[in-house]
Amino acid sequence: MIADRLLIAAAALPLVLLIGCASPPKPAPSAGPPAWRAEAQIGAFIQPPAGMSRDQAVSEITSRSVLLLGTPYRLGGSSPAEGLDCSGLVAHVVQEAFRVRFPRTTEEQATLGAPIPMHALAPGDLVFFNTTGRPNSHVGVYLGERRFVHAPTSRGVVRIESLTQDYWAKRFDQARRLIAQKD
Repeated sequence: MIADRLLIAAAALPLVLLIGCASPPKPAPSAGPPAWRAEAQIGAFIQPPAGMSRDQAVSEITSRSVLLLGTPYRLGGSSPAEGLDCSGLVAHVVQEAFRVRFPRTTEEQATLGAPIPMHALAPGDLVFFNTTGRPNSHVGVYLGERRFVHAPTSRGVVRIESLTQDYWAKRFDQARRLIAQKD
């Protein structure tokens, strides 16, 4: 009987050790909210950090947007881990690139920077669309060559589309330049 218990204990030991290995790691202590350099203001440009040129700032916005391709869509999502919606994508990219608190809704985002005509679009500009019957209900980041990256609900992932597609061409509302020219 004691021999049977020893045999069972010896057989169970590796299983107990494996279960211990499968335990989830303890979460790291929260670092707290990010340290913001500034807050985006209505009608104001985003000022790149000291030492960053406008071209580098534009590259930060476009490259960070493209790195999120394939991220699942989630209504109200504001991080790649939980999923992103269109305005969450833009807010996440700008906040990560510049440590600037950025508005979360398309309506608020449509008040930043300066409006520009479609023919003057440049990489890093924001493009807004009326997709729900109200102006500026959808937003994306312009990449150049008539392409933009956005988080659409259809097909459910962050992707690149063309402004020349009928759907987007018919729904284009405005474009806004976010990044200020450096002196």
